[in-house]
Amino acid sequence: MKFRATLGVVLGLILSIALGLVFSQTAQASQKYTVVSEKWPTERPTYRAKYPNKKVALWNKKHTKRHGYLTDRPNTTFTRASTVVLQHGGSKAVYYYINAGGTKAHPKATVGYVWRGYLTHGLAMDLLKSRYVPMGMFTNSQDFQNYIKYSPTQGITRSIVKSLPNMKLTYDLTNIAAYEFGLKLGNEDPATPMVKKSVLKTSRYQNVTYFPKVTEYLATSNAVSTKKRVKKVKQILANDYGYTAAKLGKLKGYEIGLNIEENVKGKKSIDNGPNAEKFYAFAIGQRIN
Repeated sequence: MKFRATLGVVLGLILSIALGLVFSQTAQASQKYTVVSEKWPTERPTYRAKYPNKKVALWNKKHTKRHGYLTDRPNTTFTRASTVVLQHGGSKAVYYYINAGGTKAHPKATVGYVWRGYLTHGLAMDLLKSRYVPMGMFTNSQDFQNYIKYSPTQGITRSIVKSLPNMKLTYDLTNIAAYEFGLKLGNEDPATPMVKKSVLKTSRYQNVTYFPKVTEYLATSNAVSTKKRVKKVKQILANDYGYTAAKLGKLKGYEIGLNIEENVKGKKSIDNGPNAEKFYAFAIGQRIN
């Protein structure tokens, strides 16, 4: 009798646990994602996948249907359209509604909601290797430096920087130069660098010098070889501004701000024509420690 009673208790416990699991799963399944709040700003900040190899889904707002995965676009820059707080059960989380552009493997663009922890602010290699990115789209120095390194149009930038001794190209001073030279452009000009005054780090520099004669030359010589252009730039610096090779070599703590936009279409008939989209900004300045 004791054995039967014990067996009955054990079976009862097993049945209770099984029913509890089923009830728990049913309860979880019935817990829907609800929108607590959602904001749709006018700006469209950029992001890339924080974990490119992690299979992260893009969901619909109800979190019931997948629109694709971030792993489908490992080198893609996403734009954020909205920020939404979703509640699931007793927990809340912030999601971004992002636009994922098309790729060769996945030509159709798609949109979806992704938990913000799966994204990181900045640009992916699809843009960093592209022909042109406006300065205003960069949010950090590393992305800017990678663009200068990988973009097929930035060979002239690399060559000019290499010709100037003891100075490095920086994101901060390039922002300042681009903003200064961009003031003369109208807001509707497609060549506008899009730099906001709020991101300028002017307090970090002194003795900033701009070189409009250099930029004027560059603007009329994009069909000339890089070697000849660099040579001419050095001549203008020496003859018109007094910055000879000897003087440049003596400068201490100076940085370069250089933003060159040209040959953005990759077609000579367009990029060398009178209506080509071009922009140039050039300055040097002493960093304040």
